[in-house]
Amino acid sequence: MKNPFISYCETEKVEYLTRNCSVNSVCIEKLPIRGVDDSVEGKRAMDIFSARIISEDIRRSAERLRIDVSGYSFRDLPRFIGDNILSDDIMKKRLAESIAEKYGNRLGLILLTLKQGKKENRAARPDWRDEHWEYWAQIKNVILTGGLASGIVGKRFKEQIIEVFDMAGESVYNISLFENSSHIGAMGCAKLITERDKNFAVLDMGQTNIKRCLLTKRSGELSNINVLETMPSINMELDFSDSVENYSRAFELHRYLVNILADTCKDIELKRGETGEVIVSIANYVVGGTLNTFRGGYAKLSLLGHDYASLLSDELSSRLHRPMRVRLLHDGTAIALNFAGQKDTVCLSLGTAFGVGFPPERVDSIVKI
Repeated sequence: MKNPFISYCETEKVEYLTRNCSVNSVCIEKLPIRGVDDSVEGKRAMDIFSARIISEDIRRSAERLRIDVSGYSFRDLPRFIGDNILSDDIMKKRLAESIAEKYGNRLGLILLTLKQGKKENRAARPDWRDEHWEYWAQIKNVILTGGLASGIVGKRFKEQIIEVFDMAGESVYNISLFENSSHIGAMGCAKLITERDKNFAVLDMGQTNIKRCLLTKRSGELSNINVLETMPSINMELDFSDSVENYSRAFELHRYLVNILADTCKDIELKRGETGEVIVSIANYVVGGTLNTFRGGYAKLSLLGHDYASLLSDELSSRLHRPMRVRLLHDGTAIALNFAGQKDTVCLSLGTAFGVGFPPERVDSIVKI
């Protein structure tokens, strides 16, 4: 069936992912099965599963059990699971196993909610029509990516998802794990490069971090990937107002991003008259160069101009004294580009929040090349 989460922009002549594709807003108003984790009933997916929620749970449990986790920053606490799930320290091992089981079960309940589409859960998601639920019901493949889906943690999550579906007597999605996915967004963006011999800067602007790469194509092939230092994201407050304070935060964030782009682009070698290319995967629903005004911490940048990609292009060109072009792409779509052509498939990124992407039939259908 036609994907109801995909729309077509007449002015840009491209398909784009609509804001209501978000899994974060799925509410488990009625449990799809009882006895797994009944505490999640009546809660949204974003309120029961995220890197922040897992970090808080680990810290709280570690204090209660008197386990030392001081070697981890709060942001890095989810790594405790993979580091200790096979540990010789029995207390750390038990904590890591219990966290993996708990959040694997929650993932299973979220996916089961999407699969079954009970009437109570449909009613709790007013921006979805029957066709949205029916699309999820016919999905066959779920690809889990992101830091929380990597390594042994991802494998344990997958095991729990399968167990939850088995308990409910439901046929489970075909769950795949994408290993080494720390730069999967950048790799998806690389699919957009059609030139045979050129250098590109590719950035993945997430809610927590900004990842950076320099890519080189020679004779039509990707010949080199230079991974640069990851930078922290700033001013990610969820403020969608046009207040003076939010405008000030938007301007500060914009200057920060321009500085990062300029520093990243300094190593791009350009021939005389050649335009520098920068492809940015961003945690926002993008249509052409326009940001969605109600999605995540980057939404505030829309206060600075309707076509934010053009604004970045102009300022970067001025800063570097040479023509530069910035292309923006929804982060979930960037991930899904790695799996272009796969039907009945959804990519779920597990991190600061749930990221969603649907693999397009062709790379050039989803974004203007």
